[in-house]
Amino acid sequence: MRIVQLSDLHLRPAPLCSGVDPWLAWQAALARVAGLDPAPDLLLLSGDLADDGAAPTYARLAGSLAAAGWPHALLPGNHDARAALCAAFPGQGWTDENRLCRRVDRGELTLLLLDTLVPGEEWGEFGDAHRAWLDAHCPDGRRVVVAMHHPPCALGIAGMDRIACRGGELLAGWLAGKPQVEAVWCGHVHRPVATVFAGKMLLTAPATVHQIALRDGPLAWTAEPPGLLVHDLAPGFPLRSHYLPVAAAPVVPYAD
Repeated sequence: MRIVQLSDLHLRPAPLCSGVDPWLAWQAALARVAGLDPAPDLLLLSGDLADDGAAPTYARLAGSLAAAGWPHALLPGNHDARAALCAAFPGQGWTDENRLCRRVDRGELTLLLLDTLVPGEEWGEFGDAHRAWLDAHCPDGRRVVVAMHHPPCALGIAGMDRIACRGGELLAGWLAGKPQVEAVWCGHVHRPVATVFAGKMLLTAPATVHQIALRDGPLAWTAEPPGLLVHDLAPGFPLRSHYLPVAAAPVVPYAD
């Protein structure tokens, strides 16, 4: 099974502060996904889908995903608006517009999608209600991944660490008692980062638009290439996650 994670689309009608046209960047990302072999079984969009939280933006994204044809699961990020997102994607199976958490079962894997959005804030939050939801939806006897927009720990970029997910210690305590959870997948950081959190592999996805600079000092963007993550799962093997730039390069066989 293959899950492709795309994050931080920041879709809006006008170019972003970096000069990137987010819709052109999104189409390039979809073209890259279309060239994968094998094709994805699921697209995971891990937040900040719209930069403006506007209903027309989500409607256009819904049309784009419907045309692409792959099953997809969505997470809200700090730039998203829950009500408009729900209205555009009624098939996502969310039952509570106040918290867009969702369990997704694919093959032997269960994805637990956590909504960490705090309206009006850039930082996210994991609290007792999230933990109760996890307790109610985390299965035994299956392989499990937790997905959330805001990473629940510091990653070494001060500006992003200030707006990470608060309540990470509560999530860490829950994860410590869940050996079936193999990884935590996040967005928000606009660059790929790998670390260990509560004994689990934690990965953040690059953005489809500009990236966040890896540097000390104030938060800054950089024109490093956009990218995506490809997560592959096979029975009897651990999860494998690959970083791919959106821009495809020629594939040349080695000569005999």
